[in-house]
Amino acid sequence: MIFNKFKFNDSFTIEAIMNSQLKEFTYEIPVLWSQCDPNGHLNVGNFQVFLHEGRMVALEEAGFSYEKMREENIGPMILRSETDYKAEIRYPEAVIVITSFGELKGSRCKIFQKLIRKSDGKIACESVSDCILFDFSKKRPWKYPDSLLVAFGAK
Repeated sequence: MIFNKFKFNDSFTIEAIMNSQLKEFTYEIPVLWSQCDPNGHLNVGNFQVFLHEGRMVALEEAGFSYEKMREENIGPMILRSETDYKAEIRYPEAVIVITSFGELKGSRCKIFQKLIRKSDGKIACESVSDCILFDFSKKRPWKYPDSLLVAFGAK
């Protein structure tokens, strides 16, 4: 796949990946005052919360709901995550989370994400995460089914 050509530190990496053939999932989140520091900036920990929510919404939109995960005793796990913070997010603001899944191999995948300020379209952060879906019954990684790969745009 095209992702093997890129390194996260390349300035074009996320843009090239997001513009590839993989499906993009989009989710809008309002910034709450309680999520900000005393200066009115979104607390850096909440950037990660927004990224987590974006991943869960993307799985839901791909047909793999939280209810289905609970039924099958499967859940997402982040093995590694790298985030590049580019611009502040302030209150009041809405954030667009864009999520794409790539480099799907067996039970592993990379998740490429952006947080974008809705007010001006500026990219506030970019993130690449190595993830698995984990089978809690078997205590093993769970292989992505073809139906989910199709929903991600990988097949």
